[in-house]
Amino acid sequence: MRPQTILPCLLGAALGAAGWMQGLHWKSAAATAPDEDAAGRIVALENEVDLLRRENESLRSLAQGGGEVKVEPELVQFVEQSLGLSFRSSPQIHRIAGEELADRIVATIESRYGPHGLDSREQAWQLMGLLAADDRFAPQFAATQAIGARSWFDSQSGEGWVTHRFDPQSVPDQAALVRSLARILIYQNNPPAPGWPGDEAANSREALEHGTAIAIENRFLARQALASGFTGSQAADSGARELLDVLSAFVRGLATFPSSRGQAKAGRLIDQKKILEGLHRPPALTASFFEGHEDLKAEPPELPAATGNVLLEESAGMLGLSLWLEPLGEEAMKLADAWRGDRYRLSATSDSEVHLIWEIRLATPEAAEALLKSALSAASALAGAAENPAAGTILNTREDRFVVVHRSAPDRVRFINAATKEAAAALAP
Repeated sequence: MRPQTILPCLLGAALGAAGWMQGLHWKSAAATAPDEDAAGRIVALENEVDLLRRENESLRSLAQGGGEVKVEPELVQFVEQSLGLSFRSSPQIHRIAGEELADRIVATIESRYGPHGLDSREQAWQLMGLLAADDRFAPQFAATQAIGARSWFDSQSGEGWVTHRFDPQSVPDQAALVRSLARILIYQNNPPAPGWPGDEAANSREALEHGTAIAIENRFLARQALASGFTGSQAADSGARELLDVLSAFVRGLATFPSSRGQAKAGRLIDQKKILEGLHRPPALTASFFEGHEDLKAEPPELPAATGNVLLEESAGMLGLSLWLEPLGEEAMKLADAWRGDRYRLSATSDSEVHLIWEIRLATPEAAEALLKSALSAASALAGAAENPAAGTILNTREDRFVVVHRSAPDRVRFINAATKEAAAALAP
C-alpha cells in the first residue's frame, strides 16, 4: 500500500477508535456524575472533537499534497474595505507542508531574476563584500520568510500560501491570512509590468506593498482586540530571530526592510489617504524610504567602457550602501544619507576572470572623502590587511584577487575587485 494511502487509513482508524473510547467514557461518567456537570463535559468533548477534526484536515492535506484553503467572506470584506479596492477574482490561498515552504520560496526568488540572474548577483555581492564567499543568498533569504511563518505571498503568481498547521480559528493565523489577502488584492489591482524593473525599483515596490499588508494586518489585530479582548501579537518566531542574528547584514537588511521602513511609509500614506496613489505608482528608489529623502532624484554615475562580456549591471541604492557600511559601525552607516546614485557592473574577460566595478556618487566632495575612508576599511578587510591602504593602492586578497578604492571624481568613489592586477589597474586609472 502506498504511503499516501496508509496515512489517511491510519488516521481514520485512530479517530474512530478515539471516538468509540470517548463515547464509552462519556456514558460511564454520565451514569455516576451529577447532571450539572453534563453541560461542561459536552463542551469539553465538542472542543476535543473540533481539535481532532482540524488535525485531521491538516494531516489529510499534507498526505494529499496540500489543497485550497477556504477564505471567510468576513476577511475578504475587511481587506477590501481597508484599502478601498475590490478583488477582481477570488483570492487563491493554498496549503503546503511547512518544511516545503522554503523550497517554494527559493524557486520564486530564483525565477524572479531570470536565468543566471541570481548567480551573477550573488557573485557580484560577494566581490563587493556584501556576502561572504560561502553565503548562498536564496536559501538564506528564503529561510527568513519561512521559519515560523503562518502565511506567505508569492509575488510571481499573485497567490497566497499557508502551512499545514494553519488554524482558521486562531486570531494570529487569521491576521497572517489577512496579510496575504492584502498582497493578493494589491497584486490584482496593480499587477507588475512584464520584465524586470531593476533591483532598486523591485525592492522599493516590495517594501511598500508588504508594508501596506502588514499595516492592514495590524488593523485587523487591533479590531480583534476591541471586539474580543484578544491582545496577542505577531511577534517574530524565536527561530527567525536567531536566524537573523547570524545572517550577513545584507541578507538581514533586505529581509527586514519591508517590515521596518516599508511599513512606516505605508502607514503614513494610509493616514494621509494617499496609499492607493502610492501603490499605483510605487517609488523607484529605496532612498525614498529613508527620512528626508522621499523626493530624492538619483544621478547614477557613468561607468567606464566595459571590457569583455557584461554579466550584470545594477544599482545597490541607498539601502545597499547602508548595509555595506553597517559592519563598519553606526557612524559609517550615516554616510549612506549622502548617496545620490550608484552603479556596479560584473563583467568577464574569460571563464575564470570576472571583474567588478562599483561607482558611487555622493552629495558633496566632503561626503565622498568620508566614504573613501570607510571604503578603504572595507577593502582592507576583504584583503585581510593589517592597516588601511592609501587611496589607489592595489591590494592582493586571500583569494588571490585584486581590490582597489579611489576617488574617480570629486563627488564619486570607485570600488574595484578584479581577477588580475592588470585589470584592477585598467579599471582604476
